[in-house]
Amino acid sequence: MGKLLVCDPIAASAVEAMRTAGIDVEVRDDITLEDLAGIIGEYEGIVVRSRTKVREDLIDKATRLKVIIRGGAGLDSIDVGHAQSKGIDVRNTPAANSNAVAELVLGMMIGLARHVAQADSSMKDGRWEKKQLKGTEIAGKTLGVVGYGRIGQLLGEKAKALGMKVVAYDP
Repeated sequence: MGKLLVCDPIAASAVEAMRTAGIDVEVRDDITLEDLAGIIGEYEGIVVRSRTKVREDLIDKATRLKVIIRGGAGLDSIDVGHAQSKGIDVRNTPAANSNAVAELVLGMMIGLARHVAQADSSMKDGRWEKKQLKGTEIAGKTLGVVGYGRIGQLLGEKAKALGMKVVAYDP
């Protein structure tokens, strides 16, 4: 692999791992699409996240590009068909943020069940509304999960660890 351009913020450890593997990595994680269009022809690979949109016009300027890597699950920010028609491999990292998303969902569930946002707001207003904002415990409750892929399964495991019953539907 020749030069690889990181167009969006990614973990420093990921950049270091690529460099350790012998890849010539340049990080310009705040590059504009206009600037990227002017230099994309110099690179054999780019790494993007959600911010950078890799559409047909940009791909047409990427004369040396061999791979587009999307840090994350979705590929909606990349014109995959056009890239592949030009011989460019498109990859993603679908499991990279699965645990973070499952933890966030679990945290939101607990916050909703225990009225955390409302309690915080009322405390800042100088009110102590303990009885009105008591909420409910999630232990013993049933969690319904629609879509039991990576994130759904991780969420299910975490919910079970907190004493919840988990039912799931995956089309």
